[in-house]
Amino acid sequence: MNDFIDVLIVGSGISGLRAALEASKYSDNVKIISKLPVMRSHSVSAAGGINSVSVSHDSLNSFIADTIKGSDYLADQDAVSILVNNTTEEIKYLESIGVNFDKSDKVYSANKLGGAEFSRALNSSSQIGLSIMQRLYDEVKRNDIQILENWHVLDLIHKDGICYGLVAFNKDHNKIKSFFSRIVILATGPSGHIYSNTTNSTNCTGDGVAIAYRAGAYLKDMEFVQFHPTSLIGSNILITERARSAGAYLFNKNGERFMTKYAPSSLELAPRDIVSRSIINEIDNGLGLKDSKYGDYIELSFTHLSDSVLNEKLSDIKDMTSSLLNVDISKTPLKIIPAQHYMMGGILININCETSIQNLYSAGECSCLSVHGANRLGGNSLIECLVFGKIAGEQISHYDKNTKVNVNSIDFDEYVGRHTEHYIEDVKDSLNNIDLEYVSNSCAKLQSLMTSNVGILRTNELLTKALSELSIIKTQLLSNNSDNTNNSEYSVFSYFELLNMLDVAEAIISSSLLREESRGSHFRLDFPLRNDKDWLSHVLVQLSNSNLKTSLEPVIINDIFPDSRTY
Repeated sequence: MNDFIDVLIVGSGISGLRAALEASKYSDNVKIISKLPVMRSHSVSAAGGINSVSVSHDSLNSFIADTIKGSDYLADQDAVSILVNNTTEEIKYLESIGVNFDKSDKVYSANKLGGAEFSRALNSSSQIGLSIMQRLYDEVKRNDIQILENWHVLDLIHKDGICYGLVAFNKDHNKIKSFFSRIVILATGPSGHIYSNTTNSTNCTGDGVAIAYRAGAYLKDMEFVQFHPTSLIGSNILITERARSAGAYLFNKNGERFMTKYAPSSLELAPRDIVSRSIINEIDNGLGLKDSKYGDYIELSFTHLSDSVLNEKLSDIKDMTSSLLNVDISKTPLKIIPAQHYMMGGILININCETSIQNLYSAGECSCLSVHGANRLGGNSLIECLVFGKIAGEQISHYDKNTKVNVNSIDFDEYVGRHTEHYIEDVKDSLNNIDLEYVSNSCAKLQSLMTSNVGILRTNELLTKALSELSIIKTQLLSNNSDNTNNSEYSVFSYFELLNMLDVAEAIISSSLLREESRGSHFRLDFPLRNDKDWLSHVLVQLSNSNLKTSLEPVIINDIFPDSRTY
């Protein structure tokens, strides 16, 4: 007999751990399932900060207004209000479990990030993501919440719009198992590995978005992909927005601080979509510098900053570039280029973190409420994970734990996502019939396709070509077999991840084709203006009878109406 779980959380990053801790207040039957060891979750990489109203002249209303303007007015304003109004409580919670925020004379030391009127990004020794993860993980262990590591979730178990659990593959023991649960919370994080130029780790393959999509859940705002302005050329290692907050400048080949042309008030601290497009525009106009190996780039310069600023505010960047590149940033600018960084779109959820499938919830970057709209402001992702991770976890309090569910009565083959007659047997057979070199090559093709055709600047021609070539990659992959019996469990993992990446890419391209305007991170050269008359709406995509269907949903506007977006 299969175990029955009250709350099963997929993903062990900040949103997953926060959901588990909240759910454990209402149930002692909470489990986390993760394809990675906890401290390898992508959340540990966050270094820019976490937003909270912390200076006397700041306000919740200003925080809300900045977030909505930064979103290019596509954020749902009820969701933004929930996010902002819960930030102080979550900061207090983090302090109560041992997160030490940087302070000066007992006052929070906050940085001003792009698109913010005031300094509100808190940090913890330049390791905010790691600090939060360590303390949350300690709390999870203290509460004896079980974590099942190295399990790759393959699909949801569902029928008639109701989720009953999931099926997962364990890469340590070559084992496939079904897990049944009252509620499933997807907290699987980013999808950035579908691009070749990304700051995300190789594990960020959109798993939660893809399994929800295949189960028939609505996805929302998938066309909005954030490119961070400053990644190191070649490696795409992120140079945090804190660098520009501390005073670093962007220069073109003529030594011009070119952001004066694009955002004369905010300069380098304009929102990320504006800075990234400005960099690409400089390069397209022949004003980029040239690297013999990697091509065009722009300079990020620290050379005018004092030693005290470099040592007190940017020591992590100084140390990293010194050890990795043998570059002294006090003397030599960094070569930077924009890289994919964040997905504003994801699984459609409401303010209770409910998806369009009953008993299925989601939180964090794999979800879309939408609090970020067409562009996320720096410092808002970590607080989103905490606020909505908590909300997702507390939903178990609404379930009657005395209600019995006969797991053995569920016809597994009928309820599993892909509707295969012998699902587990088919997956096991595939383990020895996958050409892993072909999988690797297909992954590289997908990443190159997305980077070339679905990047910062888009057109109908590029997107249509991308959708056609994506279909070819997918068809060839599913029809390709080999007799390779030496595939390891770990390497086979990449096959399942690629299937998910292809599904996520399909949703992004289809949504991008539909939205015939430019808004936030979605810039169409053939429709270069924002069009509130026709496109002040969210694009929804759903897989129905193996066909992708699109629809529109109105943006929720309370009292902040769309305006010009100048910085």
